[in-house]
Amino acid sequence: MAQPLMATKSMAQEMDVNLKNALVLIDQAKKEAVAAHANIAVAIVDAGGNLVAFQRMDGTQLGSTELAIRKAKTALFFARPTVKMEHALNKGNYMIATLPNALPAGGGYPITVNGKMIGALGLSGGEGETDANLAQASVEAVLKSESLQKAD
Repeated sequence: MAQPLMATKSMAQEMDVNLKNALVLIDQAKKEAVAAHANIAVAIVDAGGNLVAFQRMDGTQLGSTELAIRKAKTALFFARPTVKMEHALNKGNYMIATLPNALPAGGGYPITVNGKMIGALGLSGGEGETDANLAQASVEAVLKSESLQKAD
């Protein structure tokens, strides 16, 4: 899996994950999920790991609620897509399973602007690889479109 995409220098330095930006990310995640015929729960956390926004699509299993939030926090706290942690665990790096408050399962993806991690997206509802691919595609599409807005 490729390194997390970073937004371009043209985006404002004061970028953060406010409610407006979180909803842009959630809308993109839902579009990606619909295209993949998946039902998902999606959570957005800010740079401090605080939940900013959450939505669960109709038909998504209830357990995906907590999983989406934990994946977002894991991607933020460990500064990497959670699928990388899942792959390391599957290759025998069992220490990853002992990390506090970590969920080493695909679907968490950091949001990085101008080299600064401003938050993360967590997504759950499908299999790990499906969740990982949807999370990455969602964040990358929003960052490429430069549709995130500077804090008010």
